[in-house]
Amino acid sequence: MSEKKKLEAYYGLPEEVRFCTKCVMSNQRPTSAIEFKHTKDSKKTTMNFDENGVCDACRTAEIKDSIDWGMREEELIKLLDKHRKNDGSYDCLVPGSGGKDSAYQAHVLKYKYNMNPLTVTWPPILYTDYGLKNWRNWLDSGFDNISFYRNGKVMKLLTKLSIENLLHPFQTFILGQKNLAPKIAAQHGINLIFYGENEAEYGNPLADNMSSLRDKSYFSFEHLDEVFLAGVSIKELMEKYDVRLSDLMAYLPPKLEELEKAY
Repeated sequence: MSEKKKLEAYYGLPEEVRFCTKCVMSNQRPTSAIEFKHTKDSKKTTMNFDENGVCDACRTAEIKDSIDWGMREEELIKLLDKHRKNDGSYDCLVPGSGGKDSAYQAHVLKYKYNMNPLTVTWPPILYTDYGLKNWRNWLDSGFDNISFYRNGKVMKLLTKLSIENLLHPFQTFILGQKNLAPKIAAQHGINLIFYGENEAEYGNPLADNMSSLRDKSYFSFEHLDEVFLAGVSIKELMEKYDVRLSDLMAYLPPKLEELEKAY
């Protein structure tokens, strides 16, 4: 009988496959990462299991049962009052597509808590009919929106390279999800951004759920040489693929020093 062939792991995922003892999610699911630092050689951080084999997503679900939601709403109202504006300008920003998360939170912010949210959208590579209808319905329910359509030639190139280098056709979309909102907020003097999904519910580390503030390292950089798009350095993209820096700006996160000045 031939020896059992050892399976080979690809794209930085762990060789040992494990499953949560409660929800059977596997440890092959990557958690959120600093997207612009992905390279071919990156080792992926994946869903964590505790000593009982239970994943962080299940533990997050359990924590919800012990939260005082009345007190949590009071904290939210204090936060909104701190940023509320009475001159007609936008006082918060909601990035989204018009799906269930962004549509709900924008609606609640405006019609329940009397905020004036600006919505922003980084469109997908290819809209589905339902996706485009959701987006239009969102705006028709009473919201201003900035939708950022980027250079199609560069988007196609980066999508192709991210598939070849990272097996990650979604990266060009994720880069916009992470980076567009803080850029637009800074331009409009908005200091409060609401994201719809809590990534800890999908398996991000429990520590990420201890604060509602988003870690700036996810969407800012200090030095251009630390930024990779589609697994390729900015320098290589410019030299090998004849792409201008100006063509890549839409995909770059804001510089940390610029964010600190704005906020």
